[in-house]
Amino acid sequence: MVWNIHTVVRYLTGHWRGEHGFAWSFWINLVLIRILVLVLQEWFRPEKRQDFHEHQVLVLLLALFFHGILFVWQAVGVIRAAELYGRTSGYMAPVWGAQLVLVVAFFWVMTYTIDAWHMTRPVPDNLGIQSALQAERAEKYSIEPTPDGRSLTLNGSLELGITGHLKHRLKSYPDVKQIILASTGGNIYQARGLSNTIRQNGLNTLVMSECSSACTTVFIGGIKRQLASGGKLGFHQYRIDADYAVLNADPLREQERDRAIFLQSGVAAWFLDKMFESQPSDMWYPELPELIDAHVVTDVTPYTNDQ
Repeated sequence: MVWNIHTVVRYLTGHWRGEHGFAWSFWINLVLIRILVLVLQEWFRPEKRQDFHEHQVLVLLLALFFHGILFVWQAVGVIRAAELYGRTSGYMAPVWGAQLVLVVAFFWVMTYTIDAWHMTRPVPDNLGIQSALQAERAEKYSIEPTPDGRSLTLNGSLELGITGHLKHRLKSYPDVKQIILASTGGNIYQARGLSNTIRQNGLNTLVMSECSSACTTVFIGGIKRQLASGGKLGFHQYRIDADYAVLNADPLREQERDRAIFLQSGVAAWFLDKMFESQPSDMWYPELPELIDAHVVTDVTPYTNDQ
């Protein structure tokens, strides 16, 4: 049979009227054509990290035709063919079966319609977002060498990535012997990473201004822990204070972990009991004799804040 425009129109009209027979309408005009449409959609799916945003109108028009107009044509023809078969054969089961299949097919088609729409949405630049977040966090702290190159001054919030930054700095400045801390806290996991790094490299810690909250965990990693005249250490109970989700975080469990770290560093148990009694909103700044007696501070330096 030679296919021309008139033949196509007759074929489309014949199915619409239910004249092709139930089996042909169901298996060919519905099942086979629908499978071909879905296979084509999968075939033309954009590559990973790509999208069809620049061709949004075309994609949505194609989705409207194949998942809208074409599906309505398929469904109407199958229903009419099933009804005609039921009237001539006396069996209604095909009618009910066809209706059930069409309900399932409808939801299937809707899924692919939404999928086609998602293909037109701009793919987020995850790498760019991650880089921007890292840059934003890096602006909240600094790790700079002193003029003699024998100390690194860590100043600011303890953000994600700061442990790696410190390790990189230590490679660049191999003569560093101590870390000068000036921080009001931050991420406790990063604080532990910094503390371990300091301990593993045999470095001392020095506070000339303030080191409070999670910063004290960093401070306790020092082999020799020094407090300058005018410097202070602040302690409080743990809490979750982050602008991002911290999965499976339990402040009490984290306190116990750091309690073990402080005990291993020689800090007195009575000091830790008092340390975790302070509410997060009420920072506790122990006096110097108390810090020395509890072995939190092991040495007092002659430095002052304006040196």
